[in-house]
Amino acid sequence: MFRILSEKIAAKVDRAAMKAGASAAQEVGRRLTAELDAAIAGAQSAAGKMGTLVQQAVQAAVDEALRTAVLNATRIHEEHLAQLALIDRTAQTAQDLDAVRLRVEQEMRRSGLTRITVPDPGSFNLVNPAEHEGSTKYEVLAPAYADSGSGRIVQRGEMRRLPSAPRTPVAEGGDAR
Repeated sequence: MFRILSEKIAAKVDRAAMKAGASAAQEVGRRLTAELDAAIAGAQSAAGKMGTLVQQAVQAAVDEALRTAVLNATRIHEEHLAQLALIDRTAQTAQDLDAVRLRVEQEMRRSGLTRITVPDPGSFNLVNPAEHEGSTKYEVLAPAYADSGSGRIVQRGEMRRLPSAPRTPVAEGGDAR
């Protein structure tokens, strides 16, 4: 928009210079410069108003997202406390450990928490990594836990490497001894 105005001004200045000489061209140039300055000021004012409106809209969206996040965090915290209360109540009143385990299983399912008991280096920390180097057999010492929805590991488990099975010597005829 400003480039078009500048080109128009330059064309008018050139025409005026040819018709009336240099003094008239200077007067036209001053008048056109004033018009251009007024147009620029108007455009800046409009841009400033638009910038303010955009800033207000963005701030309102940020405020709403923050409010929603705080409400969700509060709700999740209250659900977590309720789950702990149920587990504790079961632990305090149950006659056997199986009832407590059953309650924990129910709450884990409800929360979307999965217990992982199959050894996997991506989900477990290796205890004593120098022990039985080269072996590919593992034993889970403590389970890992993952979010069922995302698959993200919530708590890494622990595993240890087991000794490899001894190799059975093979006789020349191909039979194992």
